[in-house]
Amino acid sequence: MYKNNQIIDNVGFAIGTGRCGTNFLAKLLELEPHLKSTHERNPLNETFHRYCKWYDLPVDNEGFLQSKETEILKDLEKKDYSFEASAFLSVSIKELYERFGAKFLLLVRSPEKVINSYLVKGWYQDRFIQANHDLALGYQKNKSFHHFLGRPAPTGSKLNQWQTMTRVGKLAWYWNELNFRVIHLFEQIPKEYCKVQKLEEFDYQSYIDITNFFGFDPHVTVKQFESLTNKKPNSFTEVPTIEDWTDQEKMEFEQEIKPMAKYFDYQHQVNLLPVPKTHPITLKQKSVRTLKKVKRILFSLPT
Repeated sequence: MYKNNQIIDNVGFAIGTGRCGTNFLAKLLELEPHLKSTHERNPLNETFHRYCKWYDLPVDNEGFLQSKETEILKDLEKKDYSFEASAFLSVSIKELYERFGAKFLLLVRSPEKVINSYLVKGWYQDRFIQANHDLALGYQKNKSFHHFLGRPAPTGSKLNQWQTMTRVGKLAWYWNELNFRVIHLFEQIPKEYCKVQKLEEFDYQSYIDITNFFGFDPHVTVKQFESLTNKKPNSFTEVPTIEDWTDQEKMEFEQEIKPMAKYFDYQHQVNLLPVPKTHPITLKQKSVRTLKKVKRILFSLPT
């Protein structure tokens, strides 16, 4: 392990699929006076490493780690602890542990909520172009380069099936595969360096437990915690629900998320999921939701 007494035991990361509370936790920890907290500090560096790790590409890690070391040391010049929350770092666990002795909190959220949130963000809206399915995915047009790097696909025979799936099915695969990889990586580092927290069970006592896990004394009060909880950052409006899904989307969801849903004790059968709260909507809002549903179906059809 890397030998720098300033860094060892003073670094922590929160990881996950994204849309799982990482930004919320980063904002919460910003309130801690002796801690420097950031969210997705360097997206291009982090997603490039994620891309290389995801597709098992033989790329040297030193550039990624040196960049992280510079960021961490800058934090520790003014604060006692360096914390970053970033879903982009979810498959970089082993390298970050071995270099910095870092601890990792995996935030998990019920898969249907993660998926519906990512539908709004436009994940997997366009069909990937791939000639050789056994190779890492080549460049695909996207709003930004780090979005391409951070939105993985399967390889091999699974890609053939995945390309024909709906966006809900593709995102269900991602939720399951990312969490599977994190748990596998957790098994390769000491258990006292990793922790899992379900977002649905994240209360003030959970926050105290998390700070104890990372190794610093909490100063955030119950009132501060509840205030931030009531206005969670980076939340979306007009998010679809499971009631908006087609029968095909429901079937693919159940097939793809089942293994890790069982592992985390989440319900994988759509008909047994809680019905989301509904509010009266106007005819115009109904028309918009119908149009979005039609677009999702059309975007999911194979070409």
